[in-house]
Amino acid sequence: MSALTALYGRERELRRLGGFLDRAAQGHPELLVVGGQAGVGKSRLLLDAAHQARRRGFTVHQHHASELRGSAGAALRESVGQAGSPPLIVVDDAEPGSADTLLDLIRPTGRAARPPVPVLLARSAGTGGLDPAAETAWEGAGGPPVAGLELAPLEEEAVRELVADLLAVAPQPALLDVAACATGNPWLIVELLEGLREEGRIGPDGELVRLTPGRLPSRVQAAVAGLLRRLSRESAQLLRVGTVLGRTFQLSQAAAMLGTGTASLLPALDETLAAGLLRLTDEGVTFQQPLLWRAVFEAIPPSVRSTLHEEARRLAPGHDLPARDLASLGRQGAARATPGSPADGGAGVTGALAALLGSGYVESALLLARSALNGPLPRSEVTTLRRVVLDLVMVGTGGAPGGFGPVGAEQALAAIDRLRDGGPEARRAAATALAGLRWSEGKVGEALRSGAAAVEQPLTPDTAAERAYPRVAHARRLVCAGEPDAARALIARVLAETPAGPLAVFRPAADLVRAEAHERAGESAEAERAALDALDALEEAAGGGPATLRAWARSTLCRVALRRGDTAGAAVQLARLREFGPEVTELAPVPAAWLELVLAHAQGEHLAAAALLTGPGRHLPSLSPLHLAEPGAAAWFVRFSRTAGNPEPGQAALRTVELLAAADPGVPSLRTAALHARALFECDPDGLTRAAAEHTDAWAGACAASDLRTLLGARGTSAAGRSRSWLVREHAGRYAVVDTARGPVGAGPGVAGWEELGGTERTIAALVADGLTNGEVAGAVHLSPHTVNYYLRRIYAKLGIHSRVELARLALSVHRTA
Repeated sequence: MSALTALYGRERELRRLGGFLDRAAQGHPELLVVGGQAGVGKSRLLLDAAHQARRRGFTVHQHHASELRGSAGAALRESVGQAGSPPLIVVDDAEPGSADTLLDLIRPTGRAARPPVPVLLARSAGTGGLDPAAETAWEGAGGPPVAGLELAPLEEEAVRELVADLLAVAPQPALLDVAACATGNPWLIVELLEGLREEGRIGPDGELVRLTPGRLPSRVQAAVAGLLRRLSRESAQLLRVGTVLGRTFQLSQAAAMLGTGTASLLPALDETLAAGLLRLTDEGVTFQQPLLWRAVFEAIPPSVRSTLHEEARRLAPGHDLPARDLASLGRQGAARATPGSPADGGAGVTGALAALLGSGYVESALLLARSALNGPLPRSEVTTLRRVVLDLVMVGTGGAPGGFGPVGAEQALAAIDRLRDGGPEARRAAATALAGLRWSEGKVGEALRSGAAAVEQPLTPDTAAERAYPRVAHARRLVCAGEPDAARALIARVLAETPAGPLAVFRPAADLVRAEAHERAGESAEAERAALDALDALEEAAGGGPATLRAWARSTLCRVALRRGDTAGAAVQLARLREFGPEVTELAPVPAAWLELVLAHAQGEHLAAAALLTGPGRHLPSLSPLHLAEPGAAAWFVRFSRTAGNPEPGQAALRTVELLAAADPGVPSLRTAALHARALFECDPDGLTRAAAEHTDAWAGACAASDLRTLLGARGTSAAGRSRSWLVREHAGRYAVVDTARGPVGAGPGVAGWEELGGTERTIAALVADGLTNGEVAGAVHLSPHTVNYYLRRIYAKLGIHSRVELARLALSVHRTA
């Protein structure tokens, strides 16, 4: 069987690599981190990328990660600095420290100035990739922006093509079922088919000679044995015990069979997850491939396997064993949840966490969150999971010394010990963490209900401290939801009922919640005083108090300064905030990247602000917690899009805040934030007037009033009277003037529903009443006919009418009474 040279089923990834090279050639390089399970094809993809780059004129420096510390690394440092064709660095099998080593090699030294170098890096299957701290450090130290490319297993059609090329003949269905045992892993597919052919078990027409072989090919057994030898002894034991428990098993069952605690298996679970051998699903821990499950099972001596099977039967009645027939095993695997489903990504982890927390399984939720953090996840998912771990540990330990995160292994184990009994403390911890999880997802109503449940759990004298943290967390969410009085009442209970020891941690946190309430009310002096009080209290504590609270205080002071227009003071506070690592600042209520973006724009550094939105801050417009904490954020992005001529941030922010408002219509702050952003997007003065009056956040309300003045000024009118020329939205970033025959129709007291029409709706209503078709209206207002039809349906619904004739009659009535 000849060696394969083609890539199968990687069209999307190749397009992504093409874009990566295009941006590098245009002077916008990236660090692209390629990840995926062992054998999924990362090295093969790097070879293809290097070939493409050479054809485009790049000088490619291609190395294994182990070579970076030797003479090859020194040569790389020297060659990258030489003039000539643009460089590209390709590094395979990178370990966690490889990025730091590489950055040291390519960072300019002395006074030499050199633009960032594009880097293509494939992480080792046994590592979790570039974590957010390393990512931020890389970008902050002059490296290019970081992006990720995760290789999924091959889809069915790509597997069929791969098998056909291997055999040089169309494969029969039973053989494709056998290939399905590898669940799309190219390396395992090749090893399996090569092994079957070496043993004469594949016929000349692509059929299985023996449909029910009693064992796997020796080649596969040797490959899997080599894989296990690269693991720690504890990880190999976990796999052997797990394979007897079934393809999906519970970590607690494996711990019972090994005679140890569940927490002690966390390192082994982390290693096997990172290697892509196991994965987490809503049902438990699952073997990634049925082939691996079967191979590990066969490697256990029959006598030992029989004993383990009897023990597994007592722990997990009805557990399944791998089918002896490979074709059946493949069909069995195909019927299960496949890699690439939501359970494999962050959404699956958060979904599993929500299910566990909702059912009160606190220990399992904590173990799942900590294990998932060791795998490759988007930055926003990492922040969410760290917050869940922090919530569980803070309630479980009653505010451990140095609390409010980041959480160490000892604190996690202490929380597990206290929460495993399922009593009121466990229910309080579960409700607190579930509230934080729902808040991060933008589900405000669910978050407030879970937070209230955590606060109202029964209190005993020895759990007063455990109750303080849920109260502080819930109070802050109440402030964001526009309920400051309820938040102040909770904070008063924290200060009155928390014992003196834990109060040293919770009093500064209470001060910071009060600072946010003052800030929302426009009381900047009081907000600044409360944040400074928190800082003073923290500085008097041992070690300066929890770093997360100090970062929260700096974030608050930066926001206060920005709202005052004090850019110099904001810059000082932001610099102090940046002294903390990302694992600290990401737990603060407002992302540091948002403050940096607003500050850059306020200082007139528009290019720097635009660069932030294409680099570290590209996720901000769609970040739900930001819109909950900053009701004026969506309108800010619309305003920024208009000045920058880039509609994407404004459109993304508008969509996000409108989805949030639609999901929770009972939250006034969200409803007004969506109204403000939509009115600004569509240049609707009536909507801006309402937003300015209804915002509960003083800064957002002032921005809405300013937006209204700007819009009316552009029209050459005032709030008292409006001209015949109306500005309507063509797209975010550009206005178009529309002249109507009648002029803007005013609100008529005799027509029910007319006051509910927005500015664009009134303009369209006037044009339709004049007899224009939808196509003619679309040309006049620079919208598509489909959009005009959408607006017309909304107008009919608001006015309670059903035809253009009725609309013309109403418009005439309004015109006469205006």
